[in-house]
Amino acid sequence: MAANNSGSEPPIPEDDEGLGGVTHEEEAAEAKGKAPAASTTTMNRSGSRPQLDLSGAAIHGTLEDRNPTILLPNQSDDISHLALDIGGSLIKLVYFSRHADQPTEDKRKLSTKRRLEIFTGARRSYPVLGGRLHFVKFETGKLNECLDFISSKQLHRGGVDSPSWRSGAQPDNIVIKATGGGAFKYADLFKERLGVSLEKEDEMDCLVAGANFLLKAIRHEAFTHMDGQKEYVQIDQNDLFPYLLVNVGSGVSIIKVDGHGKFQRVSGTNVGGGTYWGLGRLMTECKRAEPTWRQQHH
Repeated sequence: MAANNSGSEPPIPEDDEGLGGVTHEEEAAEAKGKAPAASTTTMNRSGSRPQLDLSGAAIHGTLEDRNPTILLPNQSDDISHLALDIGGSLIKLVYFSRHADQPTEDKRKLSTKRRLEIFTGARRSYPVLGGRLHFVKFETGKLNECLDFISSKQLHRGGVDSPSWRSGAQPDNIVIKATGGGAFKYADLFKERLGVSLEKEDEMDCLVAGANFLLKAIRHEAFTHMDGQKEYVQIDQNDLFPYLLVNVGSGVSIIKVDGHGKFQRVSGTNVGGGTYWGLGRLMTECKRAEPTWRQQHH
């Protein structure tokens, strides 16, 4: 994610995917397909906000999926369905959905039941458990594709399963959490295209909170790498801090994390993903990021 730094210091660079921090979902998915369940815990950065239930959280998917999801089997609270990191090179999007594992027949029955609820005015009085966190990225230069994606899934209105979308209501003052320089640059475009306001979040806060979330909630998230071999390690939750968070995006930032909400940027360089992308374009004549990433293995 990109931060506004002065002088020669590089911005807090954007990460390819994740909850505001550097992730290894694809690494874990490659090794396990589905990671073991995590310990029971909740994540709530504000007492007034709905809680994220991390009990049983696990990575779902394989390396071939490119964008494995995080399964939250016990999530009951309705949480914000969408958040964005709009960097200089990439837009990273995370959104929440429910009922991702239901068979088609069950989904059809549920859809019929919901239509009856709307027709009769009945309201559900019991919580629905389960959901997923999905991660998607777009090139910032193709912002319209991102806006079309959000609109097609009605993510800015809570998703196609939300009561407001099913009833056809148009909620006022829709706010989406966003970080990155693009949260300022493209705020007017989001308002024009989607009718939403972008509420800017501190980028380093998001980065550290995301890293803490992954290290505490998702097993097989951390590993050592030596001589081309990966070995996954189990993190002692009582000995998590301090640690160094190296965030590689357009530039590189090194952050010392001493605890929840306690961190400082200690170093960094502007030689990072932006440099790699530039060299890759010169060597491969690719004009887009995705083909450049694919050719790195050849």
